[in-house]
Amino acid sequence: MSSKDYQKIKTDENHYSIKAKALNFLSFRPRSIKEVEISLLKKGFDKESISIVLDELIQKKYLNDEDFARTFAMHLIKNKLLGKIAVYNRFFIHQIEQDILNNILDELYDKYEPKVLIKKIVEKKGSHDNINPIKDRKMVDYLKRKGYSWSEISSALNS
Repeated sequence: MSSKDYQKIKTDENHYSIKAKALNFLSFRPRSIKEVEISLLKKGFDKESISIVLDELIQKKYLNDEDFARTFAMHLIKNKLLGKIAVYNRFFIHQIEQDILNNILDELYDKYEPKVLIKKIVEKKGSHDNINPIKDRKMVDYLKRKGYSWSEISSALNS
């Protein structure tokens, strides 16, 4: 066996190994491209080989940042009842393009209005209907930690 044949076998084996790890990682839940790349880098694969595999997975539509962002944002808004600020913070590590993320969040916050989400949180916490934003500091602070702005909180609690 020539050196060239041996090198090709080694390259194919490396490619297969990276692809198998990536597909296994994707089998649990949708992931962003950056998340898969970071995981493979942590496993010790070289950046150039990872890039080739990621391009292949994107081409086969196993990886799609827009689909991932839509699914993840929907989960954060609908299930976790997070405000826009908190959702943006959760997406920071995924490095999704800002235009894509803004469009998705605008669309989702039109469907799930912050006012309604805040009211759900207040009901869930067992608080009374007439919360005074100035006096009930704990609830306001909690809502801020959930990622809502002061304007969203005050308008939801005053209505």
